[in-house]
Amino acid sequence: MLSVRDAFFNQIFSQVSQGEDIVIITSDLGAPSLDDFRKYYPERYISVGIAEQSLISVATGLSLSGKKVVAYGLNPFPITRAYDQIRSLLAELNVPITLCGLNAGLCSAEAGYTHMPIEDMGMMRMLSNVRMFNPSDTCIAEKLAKEVPTCTYPRYIRFDKGVTETFYNEENINLHTGFTTYGQPGNLCVVTFGCFISPIRKTISQHFGMENKVQLIDLFGLPVDVEQLVKCLQSARKVLTIEENVLAGGIGSYILELLSDYGMSKPVKRLGLQLKNGYYNAFTNREYIRKSQGFTESDIEKVILEMA
Repeated sequence: MLSVRDAFFNQIFSQVSQGEDIVIITSDLGAPSLDDFRKYYPERYISVGIAEQSLISVATGLSLSGKKVVAYGLNPFPITRAYDQIRSLLAELNVPITLCGLNAGLCSAEAGYTHMPIEDMGMMRMLSNVRMFNPSDTCIAEKLAKEVPTCTYPRYIRFDKGVTETFYNEENINLHTGFTTYGQPGNLCVVTFGCFISPIRKTISQHFGMENKVQLIDLFGLPVDVEQLVKCLQSARKVLTIEENVLAGGIGSYILELLSDYGMSKPVKRLGLQLKNGYYNAFTNREYIRKSQGFTESDIEKVILEMA
């Protein structure tokens, strides 16, 4: 099975083979899906070394010169190290660069807290003009790649190495809307993205079937079509948000802001990272952190059954 990253870059290779003027810039990071690209189009592949600020600056220059640019680095460094460049160049100048980060949330927790992008969504959500995407299947990743030649705004795509499934059809994915739904409106609305989507779809199918009790919102893009999202939130009695991010500034915060802005009062439970004692500075992994924070797959299933 392909990861969302490799599905994305395979599609980029296909488009360049068909004549699209796309350039890939990396901060010393490769991928199996980039091997053929480097071999057949070396003039379109640039490595700036481990220098994320240069990654953004060079990408901006090429974009302003008319190239369609994909910038690719190891998260969280393209965001945390190069935030000023992103703010001053991509956001302020509205440069249509597709910035891709390998790692989302806890998928590389084995490498330590330095390699956990768990604050980046809050950081990027504050910026004007920039859209953020979390592909929850390979179909979304491929569609994001197909839009590189025509995209007119800066984008940030987070690739979770653990996401390898395909359950959407391209015609059902509207990148402008920013979300899809699964299940019918009822007692509970579950809002999440990325690696959580597949197991929660299975939970809904197994326990509720055609009952109108639980609706899952795959919030794969931000900002979203707010009016459509608000309608989904209004139809539920309770809301559950789930994310591998620090809760402050994440999608849980985003949903609470919407509920407040639109005068909706209903119970909300947020599952995510609460680092009360600082970062995890010992050898660990994704499952260990999820267990310690109370949102393993079994934890999530239990919460859904209780709230529904």
